[in-house]
Amino acid sequence: MRFTGALVVLLIAVSVLGFGQTLSGSWEAAADFNFSGANWISLSSSLSVDYTVGEWTFSSSSDFGKAGWSSQSFAASGTLGDFTLSSSLDLNPSNATFKKWSTSASWDFEGLSLSASFDVAANYVASSFSASGEAGDLSLSLDVDFRSQGGCGLLFAGADISISLPFCCAEVDASFKFSCDGFEEAAFSVSDIAIPNLVWVTLDADLTFEMNEKTLELSPSFDFGDIACFDLYVDVETSGNLSIDSISIYGIGLKCDIDPISFEALSYLDGTHKLKSTYWEMYSLSFNDNGCCGPFSVEMAVYFLQGGARLFDFAYFEGSIEVDLSQQVSFDLGMTFDIEASVFEELALGFAVSW
Repeated sequence: MRFTGALVVLLIAVSVLGFGQTLSGSWEAAADFNFSGANWISLSSSLSVDYTVGEWTFSSSSDFGKAGWSSQSFAASGTLGDFTLSSSLDLNPSNATFKKWSTSASWDFEGLSLSASFDVAANYVASSFSASGEAGDLSLSLDVDFRSQGGCGLLFAGADISISLPFCCAEVDASFKFSCDGFEEAAFSVSDIAIPNLVWVTLDADLTFEMNEKTLELSPSFDFGDIACFDLYVDVETSGNLSIDSISIYGIGLKCDIDPISFEALSYLDGTHKLKSTYWEMYSLSFNDNGCCGPFSVEMAVYFLQGGARLFDFAYFEGSIEVDLSQQVSFDLGMTFDIEASVFEELALGFAVSW
C-alpha cells in the first residue's frame, strides 16, 4: 500500500511537470489598533491562490475581517490563439449574493488593436468596444459604449473618436464625441506652443466646436528648470486667455539620497496648502538595508503645525518598518503618534506569506 501511494504521488508530480502546471499564492493578515477611535481594533486577512496551466491562470481571492468572510472573487486569464481573454466573478459571502461578472477580450495584429468587454451586475449590463492603430504619423482610436437602463437590454451610450496627426509645424490631437442624441462636440488641441524670448513659458490651445457654440482656450505652462535638488511650487494667476497677473512661490521641497538614506522635506508657505489637511511642513527619512534575517526597510516622517504647543512646533509622527524574514515571509510594523494632542494614535501589525 505504501508503494502504491508513493507511485500515485510520483505519477501526479510527473504529470504536473509535464503539463507545466504551477500552484502559487499568498496569505496576508494585519491588525490595526486605533487608540483614538471607538472601534479601536481592526482585523483583516486575505488569501490568494493561483493555479497556472499552460498559458492560463485561474485565481481565487478571499478577504476576511472582524465580521468574517467579507469578499470572494474568482478569475481566469490566458490566451486562445491570437486572443487574450480574462474573466472575473465577484461574490458577497456574508449574504450569499452575486456582485459582478466582468469579461474582456483583446486582439493585436499588424499594428491594429481590438478589445471588447462585457459587465453584468444586479439589473445592469454594460459592454464596450475599442479599436486603435497607427498609419505613419497618424494615430486613430475608437471607443463605443453600450449600457442598460434598469434592465438587461443593451442600449447605445456613446462613442469617442480620437485622432493624432501632424499639421503644419504642430502636433494636433482631435476628438469627436457622440451620444444617444447624436453629435456632441469636436475638439482640437495643440500643446507646447513656444513664445519667442520666453523659453520658460509655453501655451496649450484648445478649440472646441459644439452644435451651438465654439470656444478657444489658451492655457500657459511654466518650466523654470531644475534648481539642484530643490523643487519650487509655483502658482500663476491668469485672467482671460493671454494675461498673466502674478507668479508666486507657495512651497519649496528638497529631495536627496545620501546612500543608503533618502531624505525629503516639504514646506508650504502660503497658509492654504496643507499636508494631511493640517500641517505646513514635513521631514522624512527612509532607507533599505540587510539585517540578520534578510532585507528590511524603514520610513519615518515628522510633521509641523503652525503655532503649535510643542517644542519646535513638532505635531505628528509616523513610522513603519518592513522585514523580509525569507523570500516567502515578511513582517511589517507601523505606528502614528499625535504629538500635539499627546495621543499614541495607531499601531499596525501585519505579515505576508507567499508560495
